Amino acid sequence: MDERVKLKRNRIKPAGSLEERLQRFADQAKTAASLAPPGPERDALIAKVKKAELAAAAAQRLGE
Repeated sequence: MDERVKLKRNRIKPAGSLEERLQRFADQAKTAASLAPPGPERDALIAKVKKAELAAAAAQRLGE
């Protein structure tokens, strides 16, 4: 007989709405970018901030 193991899915609800989580991430990345010295790491953080802010704005518009 073929016995299969059933795995349970992790069904934890995210803390806060998508917009809130994206904005929180953007705020944390802004802080990290302001503390980082000029260079490629800082540029990558700034790019992530811009993408997160655009995504939060788009999610907010879609949710209206």
